[in-house]
Amino acid sequence: MAEMPAAARPLGSMFGHYARLLQRHGVDLLDVPVHEGATPAAIDDCDGWVISGSPASVNDDLDWIRTGEELVRAAIAAEVPLVGVCFGHQLVARALGGRVERAGGGWGIGAKRYTTVRPLPFFPAAGDEITLLASHQDQVVELPPDAEVWSTSDYCPIAGMSIGERAFTVQGHPEYSPSVVAALYESRRDRIGDAVVDSALTTLGDPLSTEAVADAIVRFVSR
Repeated sequence: MAEMPAAARPLGSMFGHYARLLQRHGVDLLDVPVHEGATPAAIDDCDGWVISGSPASVNDDLDWIRTGEELVRAAIAAEVPLVGVCFGHQLVARALGGRVERAGGGWGIGAKRYTTVRPLPFFPAAGDEITLLASHQDQVVELPPDAEVWSTSDYCPIAGMSIGERAFTVQGHPEYSPSVVAALYESRRDRIGDAVVDSALTTLGDPLSTEAVADAIVRFVSR
């Protein structure tokens, strides 16, 4: 997992958010802070891996991001299930030959609606709509080889991708609560802009698909 954005740390750790998201499934979690120099002893130490969000960009020239890309490729080669969320979604794409850029439409924040365009055995059928909280400035603009889009929206065409039975990614944040993203948005007003933040805050009461995505993550990793 990657680091927790500084503004959200008083509201809980990244590991804590995932623990709460997955607690009803009885999942045992192992925290591997790659951004602090940690790596798994072996890529098959766990049944599967989740790469979380991060305030960093996957295009930043940082050693730990290059290490993360190597771990992505190792997991894919070993066919250990891999889930990427936000930064993790983008890291999987970049590590495998896709392209990530600043979004042309600016920051993607608020409760965002996505359409599932391809059915997955562990997720709702094509045509269903899901809603997740978003907080990102970059997005995937070119798929890596063998990847397919399963989730899309007008503002983010590649909002979720899958690579066979090896990787499953989402651009949105199933692990965050509205209060956490509200704190993030407020801390970034100078970067995002008041009008965009104010508009996003009005969406935070929308019903979210966090439980559906949590179920999908567990089914994907444990299938």
